[in-house]
Amino acid sequence: MYRILIHIGNFKIYSFGVMQAIAYITAIYIALYYGKKRGFDQDKLIDLALWIVLGAIIGARFWFVLEMWELYANDIGSIFKIWEGGLVFYGGFIGGIVALIVYTRKNRWSLITILDIFAPSLPIGIAIGRIGCFLNGCCYGKICYNGGISFPAKNFPPPYADQLHKGLINIGAKESLPVIPTQLYSSLDNLIIFLVLIFLASRIKIKGVLIATLFVLYGLHRFIIDYFRAYSGTAFILKFITLSQFLSLIIIITGIVGITISLKRKVPNG
Repeated sequence: MYRILIHIGNFKIYSFGVMQAIAYITAIYIALYYGKKRGFDQDKLIDLALWIVLGAIIGARFWFVLEMWELYANDIGSIFKIWEGGLVFYGGFIGGIVALIVYTRKNRWSLITILDIFAPSLPIGIAIGRIGCFLNGCCYGKICYNGGISFPAKNFPPPYADQLHKGLINIGAKESLPVIPTQLYSSLDNLIIFLVLIFLASRIKIKGVLIATLFVLYGLHRFIIDYFRAYSGTAFILKFITLSQFLSLIIIITGIVGITISLKRKVPNG
């Protein structure tokens, strides 16, 4: 919608990057708040956050390129232009988890405890980050004439560029065909997930419950929202579900198992 916030000569500030930065700062602040309550060193938590964001960016970009390979097959250099958008949560989730495991083992911390601390940070970070996706135009939904949103031609946002490439709109069209604003729905969903986790964090003091609940709620959200998102053929497996939906099912099952085990063992937070 507004891909570039500031453009002076060759200098550009992208809305996607700005919102991701705000999302990161907000998520870190919340993680530090819960980490302090658990007695963790604040500096080490900040270091861990830097590890996580680096792993998440690499993983999120790799997954997006994998799903949208046809966009990069003839322009490999564009793979590294992450400021233009194009990150997939599950890729970032896997990359971030790998970085987190390495760092927690290095410091001999409890992995589950750290995951509980960071659990509320993830959905609020995603909620803010998805606003950046909307401004950038990425992660958009299917064409919808009732309730859809059209993206203007300026700066060629992904919906416009994709529809132009497919011949759905003509060269010189002022805007794209209306698409479902899945970014905004995702933002709202994740804000609700964040509020649920904040509520649970103040009332349930059992180790593992927060991260397991996040798995279930986010998995359900992502599985459902993917039915409304616009995907190319490379994003699908078995011809009826996306890669992200398949992983969502695994995440949901893992979360349910995690909640069951946590409630059975009743190990207090620590």
